[in-house]
Amino acid sequence: MNKINKNKIFPFGYALAEKRWFKFLTYFIIPLLFIISWSIFANYIGKPYIIPTPKGTFSLFLSPCENLLSQGSLWSNSLVSLLRVLIGFSLAIIIAIPAGLIIGGLVPLRKILEPFIEFLRPISPIAWLPFVIVIFKLTTVSEIFGLGYSNTIFDQLQIGMIFIVFLGGFYPILINTLDSVMGVKENYIRLAVIQGANKKQILTKVVLPSALPRIFTGVREGIGMSWRVIIAAEMLPGSNAGIGYLLVYAADMSAMNIVLASIIIIGVIGTIFNYGMVFISHKFLFWQGKEV
Repeated sequence: MNKINKNKIFPFGYALAEKRWFKFLTYFIIPLLFIISWSIFANYIGKPYIIPTPKGTFSLFLSPCENLLSQGSLWSNSLVSLLRVLIGFSLAIIIAIPAGLIIGGLVPLRKILEPFIEFLRPISPIAWLPFVIVIFKLTTVSEIFGLGYSNTIFDQLQIGMIFIVFLGGFYPILINTLDSVMGVKENYIRLAVIQGANKKQILTKVVLPSALPRIFTGVREGIGMSWRVIIAAEMLPGSNAGIGYLLVYAADMSAMNIVLASIIIIGVIGTIFNYGMVFISHKFLFWQGKEV
């Protein structure tokens, strides 16, 4: 099969994006202009408790392990948030993908469960936080494993927070998996049957590979949602650590340089999550878009 030249289909967009000067502009010049504008505006205002200078903000990254406002360092609070997300999101993947494959593959079961799923899906995970606090209280991972107070970072990993992250990642993955299974082309399945494939082979060799691109889309959406959810949850009562908690505490203390540093960290980690998923998708789904 001849490879499609996308430059001929979208001549302006692809040609422009491949220019070295365009990449230089995107990754260097625009951020530099933003920082210069920020510095000019901050110095003009002259009130660091409202708009801190870039120097006052970025200097915090030179000592990321420094204890800030007696609430832990940028590093420790970021690590707490990351671990909460990684644990909760991993559970979401482990449960949502098999559930989506099963429900999507069994039409009667989907008919029964779909109205209930669609009722729960629009509810923000943050809305469940009051119930989560009541049910799980401040139970931590250390207590679940019978370690009591271990004086480690696991004492900051509340089960309730992990559950909120789980909800944030669960529904995007579940819905995309459901739709991906229902969207498998019938011609693929018929051809597999003609070739003598059994049900297990159809599932593993036809349905799952066809569904993977959409599943990866759900995982990409889910990790972004999980990250946003944990930051919001950490800003509410019931949290005592995390980058979201540090951000709100610093705002109460008018330490706006810490607030902006926390915002930058949130953005950087979210970007890493997104591009990480894009890289994995391109690495393992290189055949996507080449089907016939």
